[in-house]
Amino acid sequence: MKKTATSGEIYAAMRRELVALARGLSTAEAALAVPHSPAWSISDVVAHVVGISLDLIEGNLDGLGSDAWTEAQVSSRADRSLEEVCVEWEQMDDRIDVFMANDPFFAVRAGADLVTHVHDVLGALGRSDQGLEVSGRDGPGVRMALERYGPSFCERAAAAGLGVVRVDAGEQVWQSGDGVPVIELRGSAFELLRAFSGRRSVAQVRSMDWSGDPTPYVPVVSPYGMPDSDIGG
Repeated sequence: MKKTATSGEIYAAMRRELVALARGLSTAEAALAVPHSPAWSISDVVAHVVGISLDLIEGNLDGLGSDAWTEAQVSSRADRSLEEVCVEWEQMDDRIDVFMANDPFFAVRAGADLVTHVHDVLGALGRSDQGLEVSGRDGPGVRMALERYGPSFCERAAAAGLGVVRVDAGEQVWQSGDGVPVIELRGSAFELLRAFSGRRSVAQVRSMDWSGDPTPYVPVVSPYGMPDSDIGG
């Protein structure tokens, strides 16, 4: 029987996939703006995920997830080439793997951020996820990320006092409380992840497969807000 990969192993495989992708980029491609992070280039996005790894293993958690925390990850690497940033990440391999093995919670959280940014980069490049076995749309990285974002949406809906909502991603199902749901949201793991991570517009979210009127739920779909324009990829 095939062994199920741990969250740390999935994170490590996605890390390797992004490094390989980054190393295949031209200088012009590395400088492309990432639509979902308009102040960042692709190089900046890679700097951000590398910075997260270093901050986690060194215990730099003050302001975790804040704009200042993430901006420091990018600005501190602004004078480095994309290759240098990739090398920095590779040099942390053993330490990251041990950290993620010992703290599966952060492996899921960091992995959710990582796979989200992988698809942000692909969107900036106008590429498909072909060849990305772990972080691709149907890969285990997306499913792992949804384990963070699916329940979080349900928690926001419950905190807002909304009726019970059920999220159905096929293999994964959650709902925001006990009893019969008043509304259901169905979709692929990838589309649900992109919506919950703020990568779908209000119009796109409303057009998803809801069993009823989604109006009360749309404002809590993503904790990051939603783009004004429709997003592909």
